[in-house]
Formats: sequence, C-alpha cells, structure tokens
Amino acid sequence: MKVFISHKDSDRNTAMEVLNVLTSNRVEAYLDVLDNSVVKKGELLTKHIKSKLNECTDILVVMTEKTKSSWWVPFEIGMAAQKDLPTVSYLQSGVALPDYLSYWPRLKSNSDIVKYINTRLRVKRQIMAERLDQSTIYASRLSETQRFYDELKRQL
Repeated sequence: MKVFISHKDSDRNTAMEVLNVLTSNRVEAYLDVLDNSVVKKGELLTKHIKSKLNECTDILVVMTEKTKSSWWVPFEIGMAAQKDLPTVSYLQSGVALPDYLSYWPRLKSNSDIVKYINTRLRVKRQIMAERLDQSTIYASRLSETQRFYDELKRQL
C-alpha cells in the first residue's frame, strides 16, 4: 500500500500530519513537499504527478477551504479516479465537500486515518484469500475498491 497525499501547497502542515500518521502505521506515502525532483512548471509537472500517482495504490485528499482554489487537487483526483484508486478525503473541520467528493469515505481525525489503513489492508487480505479459494471468486461482484468504500463507511 502506497498513498498519494493530494493537497494544496498552503495546507502542507496538515499534509505532513497525515504523512506522519501513515508512516507511523507503516504505510508508505508520497508527498510532493518532500520530493526535491518536483518541477513547478506545466507539462513537466503534469508528467511528474502522473508518474507518482502510477506508483501509488491509493489517494488521500486533504480538503480545506483553501483546496477550493486549487487546480492540481481536482486533476490528481481525476487521474486517480480513472485508475480506480481507492480515494478518501481528509476533512478539516467545517469544510463542505463538493458533490463529486461526497461519494468517497471522509476522514476527520487521526483515528479515522488508522481505521482507513486497517480497513484497506483487511479488505485487500479478504480479496486475496477469495482469489485463492476458486469457489468464492465470483461470489462478490463488487470491485475491491467498492468493497473497501462500503466497509470503511461502516467503520466511520
């Protein structure tokens, strides 16, 4: 599991807090503020973001009031959605999500991040076990991502 942390640059402190929770729970994550190779210009930046998203299995979107003025966060979300990467939002208190983000699970605290990690890993293990047991492969028509969403929403 490797999580792409999507955020607006002005929310770097919140993104760093999220990164700390992930890494303290042994989850690898990509955060651009720690990447010295990030180029801050057009096409090169776009290619870099695509490359980093392709290395990740999940995306966690830091959502604050400042995110509304970001062009890159919606781009990253769109790229992740196209790949069916499991997507969660980390909400700052009082932030109303746009409709297109209300579908995904919403994390509101560090303990919710831990629930996300545990649920994601548990669903992944269940799917792997089902794949080994040929009789249950077709028992569930839900994708791994959808099963994860359903389970995490129950946990939250």
